[in-house]
Amino acid sequence: MGGTTRRQFLIRGGAAAGVLAIGGTAALLPTRGRADATGLTAARQRTYTALMETVVTQPSMRLDPAVAPAAAEQFAAAYASWPADRRRDADAVLDALERSPASTGFAGLDPQRRDEELRARASVTSPRPAAAERERLDLTARALGLAAVVLGPPDSGHQIVTV
Repeated sequence: MGGTTRRQFLIRGGAAAGVLAIGGTAALLPTRGRADATGLTAARQRTYTALMETVVTQPSMRLDPAVAPAAAEQFAAAYASWPADRRRDADAVLDALERSPASTGFAGLDPQRRDEELRARASVTSPRPAAAERERLDLTARALGLAAVVLGPPDSGHQIVTV
């Protein structure tokens, strides 16, 4: 059987770690506002749509980027049902992702540049990453975890417990 590539490992591992992080840990980055009481803001939905356009076109998925707006709608519906702390965490992730490329924001980048940006954010550059690199990698894993909300199987209600 063929092995797993480094990129596949990072994408799959990042999505799994992101799902765990979203499910129970507080945001490492401060939020720039409160979670919307009823739903996802239009700006955050644009960021999520851009994230999904980037994720679904990866070689491991090879989907048409046209599925991204529907995925963002599904995410917005799931988001609306979440408790406030989970919405705040998702808001922090989407806000930080949008801020990452300072010039135009993540959603404003062309698809090729967004792909490069996401890959760069998921790249480990040293065997012992410094705090800033760990924060960047964690944010990327949490963003991929948000993508997994729509791409992954529905929540079975089971929780993974680590000791």
